[in-house]
Amino acid sequence: MFDSIILLAGKGERSGLKYNKVFYRLDDKPLFQFSLEKFLEVPLCRKVVLVCREDEISSVKAMVSEIPNLEFAVGGKYRQDSVKAGMEKCSSQVVLIHDGARPFIECAEIEKVYQATLRSKAAVLAARPVDTIAEVRDSYRTLERNNLWRILTPQGVNRNLYLKAVELAEKEAYYGTDDVGLLEKYLKINPEIVPGSEKNIKITTERDLLYLEFLSRRDK
Repeated sequence: MFDSIILLAGKGERSGLKYNKVFYRLDDKPLFQFSLEKFLEVPLCRKVVLVCREDEISSVKAMVSEIPNLEFAVGGKYRQDSVKAGMEKCSSQVVLIHDGARPFIECAEIEKVYQATLRSKAAVLAARPVDTIAEVRDSYRTLERNNLWRILTPQGVNRNLYLKAVELAEKEAYYGTDDVGLLEKYLKINPEIVPGSEKNIKITTERDLLYLEFLSRRDK
């Protein structure tokens, strides 16, 4: 069994919306509810913790009042703070962390990340980049595409090890944007890569919202 954390506490300023993008309504549901329902479809998912901004938590509770097996936590200033707040509401050995703005996750991908986390203590859904990527500092260097992955979510971690890594990070005032990256940085745990779908995009910009609407119409 595993617990899940879905992060809803971001500001989403690049979306062009005047409100949190995870509340964008598609087919009369808020965006975050699509991934929430997928996690709850997985029999091994014991519960989901929704991490919200303090001023939005009552609104989120009202939106999902009829959905069971939910808990709520107040997010912090940084992603790392929000994940830690959600982690404190979890009790399973394995916890999966997902972005509320990624509505296209599939149950099979969730299950694969869970199984990989059991094996490796950390795992992450990822996809190969399709573009050539260059590192530009004092010189221009093309990176070997076969060694690169675009990091998606969910990311799976061992709860106790994650909290230990966060404790070490806080002592250095380090704030990472990658959950499994903390385990590699502080505990030398190499996360297992789980190949995922290109469709599992994070809705960030106005262009992403247009793509979201296109996919919704196409799949009907």
